[in-house]
Amino acid sequence: MQATINGFRMNFAVEGPEAAPAVILHHPLATDLSVWDELTAALLPRYRVVRFDARGHGASEATKAPYDFATLGADVTGLMDHLKVARAHYLGLSMGGMVGQHLGIEQPQRFASLVLCSTSSRIPAEAQPLWDERVKVAREKGMASQVELALSRWLAESSRTGKPALVARMRRYIEATPVEGYAGWCQAIRGLNVTDRLKDIKLPTRVIVGAEDPSTPPAAAQVIHREIAGSDLVEVPGTSHQLQVEDPATFNSHVREFLDRQPPK
Repeated sequence: MQATINGFRMNFAVEGPEAAPAVILHHPLATDLSVWDELTAALLPRYRVVRFDARGHGASEATKAPYDFATLGADVTGLMDHLKVARAHYLGLSMGGMVGQHLGIEQPQRFASLVLCSTSSRIPAEAQPLWDERVKVAREKGMASQVELALSRWLAESSRTGKPALVARMRRYIEATPVEGYAGWCQAIRGLNVTDRLKDIKLPTRVIVGAEDPSTPPAAAQVIHREIAGSDLVEVPGTSHQLQVEDPATFNSHVREFLDRQPPK
C-alpha cells in the first residue's frame, strides 16, 4: 500500500487483526520492510503488524537529502495517524532504533513499549567523518560500493561463510537502496546524540544486541540500557548487526516474550 505521509510517498504493509495491539516495525539502513518477513510471521495473528519502507528506501519516495530525526520520527507518527493507530508498540533496528529513541523521548504518549535493536544513542565526533565518506563514495560510485563494508559489519563471519542465500539477500537490499535516501539517512545518523536525554524515556523498553556487532556493539547497547530506567538488555550470541535475519528464531522469541508480557491497551 502507498499513501502520502508527512509530505512524501510512503510504501507500507499492514497485517493482522484490526483489533489486535499494533506493532510498528522500522527497518535498518539500506534494507526495506521485507527484512521483517520472519518477525512478522512470528507476531501474527496476535498482533497487528505495521511495517514500512523508510523515507528514501524500498518503494518509498527518496526525497532530497539531508534528513533529520524530527522529520523521520514524524514519518512514523504520520503513518500511525493515517492508519488511525493512536498507540502502538515500536520496534526499530539500527537507524530504526535511533528513531525509536527520539520517539520515546518526544512522543511517549503514542507508544506502549519500545524494542531497540542493534542501535546506538550517539555517534562520537571522531566517527562522524566516516559517515561523510560513505555519502561521498556512494554518490560517486553508487550503492554497489557500500556492499562489502556493510556485509562485513552486518553479518557474523559464520553467517558470511555459511549462509550464501542470506548474504545474497543482504547484498540485494544494499544495491537496491536509492543513493539519495542512503545519503539522507547517513547525514541524520552522523549527528546522533541523545544519550543525555534517554533518562526521559519512561516506556517499558527492551534493548537487543548481537554479541559480535562491530557497528553498534554491546557497549553501546549497555549505555542505552543503563540510561533508560527499568529497561532490560538481551545479548544474542553468534550474531552481528542484522541479528533479526541471522538468527530469527532467537530474535523473534525475545521480541515475542517482551511484547506478550506488556499489559493490554
